[in-house]
Amino acid sequence: MTILHKTLNTGEINILELLLNGAFAPVQGYLNLADHSSVLRNNRLANGRLWPLPLALPLTAAEKREAQLSGRIALLDAERRSIAEIRVEGFHRLPADAAALASQFDASTNTDTWYVSGVVQPLKKILHPAFNSIRHNVPTLRPNLQAWGAVIAVQAAPTLDENDLQRACQWLGATQTGGGLLVQINRDEGHADFHEHMRTLRSQVKCNAARQVKLSLLPCVEGLSTQRCLLLQALVSRNYGATGFVISAHVPHAASRWLLQHRDEIGLELIPPRISQRVATPAVQAAPRHPLCLAA
Repeated sequence: MTILHKTLNTGEINILELLLNGAFAPVQGYLNLADHSSVLRNNRLANGRLWPLPLALPLTAAEKREAQLSGRIALLDAERRSIAEIRVEGFHRLPADAAALASQFDASTNTDTWYVSGVVQPLKKILHPAFNSIRHNVPTLRPNLQAWGAVIAVQAAPTLDENDLQRACQWLGATQTGGGLLVQINRDEGHADFHEHMRTLRSQVKCNAARQVKLSLLPCVEGLSTQRCLLLQALVSRNYGATGFVISAHVPHAASRWLLQHRDEIGLELIPPRISQRVATPAVQAAPRHPLCLAA
């Protein structure tokens, strides 16, 4: 029986990589109808758990028919390498209100779009040309970080804000026993100055209060609002082993306040910027960039 082979675009591969490396735990695959609709409407899975990313893979009608026959979908990269496989659990279309919300993430989708749900299994490593030593998976890095005790996550978006780093170091200093610093980095590896940017960033990370420092280079997720992106940052930080999370001074106050309202569910100590450190938001601005996210 022929298995469907589906080639993913760059954004879909980025999401797949985060899924496979454990960053999206407890999510292990593409969402079913109940979870997909709930995330779009409420930033929660159907069981009530906070989750901001509508992790869904759209299919054409022809792709859906082929996948129904085999019950499996091979996911391919741009070089046609099979990098993962979906064990199909079901297919769904979204109701009109949820489909309208989904189109904000992917304008090509509508009420006629089919989505597949199912657990994803890795087949081959997703390849990168450089800095593979700081592209970590959760099962490997989390035990290492947990051995440090307190671990504060700070975002480089794509540059590292000195005020954010200072607040992270102050938080570690207040723990008395010290701890570790996790710097989550987003930078397009196709950018002309990628290597120079990474070298500069490494030289910036200085924190006397940190007994250990770990850099973590993460793929981008496209199309999330600032609020959803901020929640995703925090949940991914927690999954990697962070116990504290610095809310960047560049995050709008409304998004920061919303995240703080959910601190108990998130399970992290959240460190908001002081008013004097908050970066003013101009009346007209380009969409902000965040680690993990290219905002909508």
